[in-house]
Amino acid sequence: MISWILLPLAGAFIGWMTNLLAVRMIFRPREPRRIPLLGLTIQGLLPKRQADLARSIAQVVERDLLPMDELLALVGVDRYQEAILDQVLAQVDQRVAASWPRYLPQALREAVAGYLRAAVARETAMMLDQLGARLSEDLRERVKLAPLVERQVAQLPTDQLEQLVWRVVGQEFRWIEYLGAILGGLLGLGQAALLAVVG
Repeated sequence: MISWILLPLAGAFIGWMTNLLAVRMIFRPREPRRIPLLGLTIQGLLPKRQADLARSIAQVVERDLLPMDELLALVGVDRYQEAILDQVLAQVDQRVAASWPRYLPQALREAVAGYLRAAVARETAMMLDQLGARLSEDLRERVKLAPLVERQVAQLPTDQLEQLVWRVVGQEFRWIEYLGAILGGLLGLGQAALLAVVG
């Protein structure tokens, strides 16, 4: 009878401790530690592979999360082109209105102002398109997110990286620990049943 209680409890404890240790070994030890009797050196997974993790995260961010085309669309070079064109045309209207003599007929002033406005709008739009294309190409060549993200993640102190990971997946880590206890308890129950059958 005692084996029906003791074996599942021991199994649950062993399963929980095993998974707890496995989760903790993702982060610790932070520095390589040598185990003298075994001749092994151990280090937590994240501290040991932080540079690889930084590189992988950087590639995913640049390629999948924030591709340059989407960033350029978000910045909206076209929106700035429209605003600049509106300002230029407002200046043309203001200068034409202020500089034309009053004795010229209104229809002539409006016709010339319309012609100037259309010509300036056409030329300015063409220049802004060229400038926008050049600016977009320059940003594509110069702005590289991957090295920036990689450097930031690689330079992140290990304890901050650990806190970040715990904030993101801490609940899942706890469930892994609980699942170890549940599986260990079930194995202990199976052992108790086997002992009852065998003998």
